[in-house]
Amino acid sequence: MTLILSEKDVEDLINMKDVVSSVEEAFRRQGEGELSNLMRTRSRGPSSTLSVMHANLPYLRRGGLKAYVSSKAGTKFALLLFDTYNSDLLAVMGADILGRFRTGAASGVATKHLCGRPSGTLALFGTGRQALTQVLATMEVMSLDAVRVWSPTPEHRRAFALELKNRGINGGAFDTPDMALDGADIATAITSSKRPFLTEKMLRGVSHLNIAGGNFPDHSEITPAAVGAFGTVAVDDLSQAKIEYGDLIQAANDGVFSWHSAVELGAIVAGKKMPQGRTLFKSGGAAFEDVAVAAMIYERATKSGGSYPSVELV
Repeated sequence: MTLILSEKDVEDLINMKDVVSSVEEAFRRQGEGELSNLMRTRSRGPSSTLSVMHANLPYLRRGGLKAYVSSKAGTKFALLLFDTYNSDLLAVMGADILGRFRTGAASGVATKHLCGRPSGTLALFGTGRQALTQVLATMEVMSLDAVRVWSPTPEHRRAFALELKNRGINGGAFDTPDMALDGADIATAITSSKRPFLTEKMLRGVSHLNIAGGNFPDHSEITPAAVGAFGTVAVDDLSQAKIEYGDLIQAANDGVFSWHSAVELGAIVAGKKMPQGRTLFKSGGAAFEDVAVAAMIYERATKSGGSYPSVELV
């Protein structure tokens, strides 16, 4: 029987501590060459785009694919999870909340292994649907003294800072990116910006930066010169990065960054590479992260004693 898990079901079953642990282990297995990840492909129509990404995780005996459609009506996500030993379709689940948690967790894992500080002040750029999980994941790997928030819409950044305070997090809203960066030693950008708004000069005080806002070659949140100023540039999936990650593509085209120097985060988590100097992690979202989190959610669902709809599809 195949479990059907709604977005509400996923929300009830998920927690950031377990997601960070699952994603960290997935990156370690990536670094050890123990999983197979296929990059995202897109089918474009006149009014929508269908995106599909999939991975096989033998260490969990799980494989799966995530598909989502983006149109003027928004974006809707679904994930299919398989048992790769007996070919059973284990679950079909909503993957919007799952994706927000795994995106935050990837930044958290990167911050843990690239930054390595026990505490710090975070500058956060962006206050959309993906922003809160970035903060929550960072808090799983280090103590945050403060979160300094900027987004281009004043009421959005003020509302987000208030939400942080309501959660007991020391958050404040700032009128410019420069002001948000004042006193911050780590930073995360999770915006929909098509044009760079963070420069090398602005980021000089940042020891570690996560860029997680875009996966299109013509989108960039930081300038090419800013990319070139970091000693270590890590990505979630190198093949995908060369095709989708505009921040790095534009820096490579400008000659201030070389793909030969980029490293997959999994190699660092597995201890096969060591970060050098100031560190940058560019996240576009990799399928193996989704499948690892989906496997964890499925296990929690089957052990929770909850009643979830199921169907026999084969």
